[in-house]
Amino acid sequence: MEEKTMRNRILGLLAATVLALPLPAAAQTEIEWLQWFAAEDDSGFYSNLVEEFEAANPDITVKLVTQPFGKVRESIVTDSAIGIGSDVLGLNMPWTSEFLEIGLLEPLDAYMAADGNSFAVEDLVQAPIGKINGSTWMVPLNAFPFVLHVNKDLAAKAGFDAAPTTWDELREQAIAISALGDGISGIGMPFSSQAPSNGPILTFLPLLYANGGRIMDGTTPNFNNAKVVETLAFINDLNDSNAIAPGAASRTGGVDLEEFIAGRTGFLISPGVHSGAIISRNPDLDYTVARVPTNTTAAYRVHGWELGIASGSSKKDEAWRFIDFLLSKDVNARVAEASNALPGNLAALEIAEANAGDIQRAQMAILADDEPVEELRQAPSAVGSWVLMTEEIQSMLNDDQTPEEAAANVQTRWMELIK
Repeated sequence: MEEKTMRNRILGLLAATVLALPLPAAAQTEIEWLQWFAAEDDSGFYSNLVEEFEAANPDITVKLVTQPFGKVRESIVTDSAIGIGSDVLGLNMPWTSEFLEIGLLEPLDAYMAADGNSFAVEDLVQAPIGKINGSTWMVPLNAFPFVLHVNKDLAAKAGFDAAPTTWDELREQAIAISALGDGISGIGMPFSSQAPSNGPILTFLPLLYANGGRIMDGTTPNFNNAKVVETLAFINDLNDSNAIAPGAASRTGGVDLEEFIAGRTGFLISPGVHSGAIISRNPDLDYTVARVPTNTTAAYRVHGWELGIASGSSKKDEAWRFIDFLLSKDVNARVAEASNALPGNLAALEIAEANAGDIQRAQMAILADDEPVEELRQAPSAVGSWVLMTEEIQSMLNDDQTPEEAAANVQTRWMELIK
């Protein structure tokens, strides 16, 4: 009896010891989010966002991989080629055609159609989700128009009290601001061939769309047309009139943005999201944004930060859960506020508007009232086509060819690129 009692005590102690041991933690899956968004924000917003997601999803951790915009596309292509790519990708719509050609992106239709998503597909900004080859490949984190950034102080010194609304007014004001001297330029226009060679899509395309023009006929290049030639001629005239910052053919978008932030440039055409960097880096700048001056049409190049899933990811379901979190109404409204943009999920617009400042409200007015245009999703080999376009515009700015010749040469070279 005594032996039995002792045995029971030992068994009881063993059971109590087992129960007291900590339970093994649930296995965690790590996903990588490659993007440039956090590089344009110095507040820690995106790191905090990751922590918020992880707290609500303890089985997933997110590695935030941040690179400058100019490096992200190269990293996605290179990493995919050697099989080490990230899971969630920050995307730029003009990369679409190239990425589909090499099979980099996972189709998102099944994920978007599944029950339980935090957003309705019809509430998303539609430009990025239009089907190509029968599928949707990316969703919009945010959206913003290309705008005219205005240094109100320089404009006032040159004798103007309102932002230019037409090409003629832009030309007049930019020439007058350049005439102020002391290293001041009327407008920054980058046309460097340095990667990613995107100067023309920052400046030329917004002006073209405000002229009612296009560079594509569906999926076929259509660069050699009257509207394109007219827009090239306008840019050439600005250059000949010393309205453009010197050395446009060798200047990058980053250089022109820095010059504007420093207060040495009157105008800059670039994505509205740059307003965040401008305001934070030079809060004393007397600054506003306006629609890109029109020649015939109130239209803007719509752009944004898109999200996709790498086709080579082994963690696609977890990647989608993170994307779904980023598109949820409350989170997406905060993303819009942090990036000075419109939310990718328009259901969040009411929240975003309530918290918006004057600069962001001005962008929202442009988005609400003007015609949105985005052609580059189906343009040939994104970076390759930009380089060719840049080279021909450089040649025009160097007086080696006319606007008509530049347009014809871009068309010929684009068609060769497709072949």
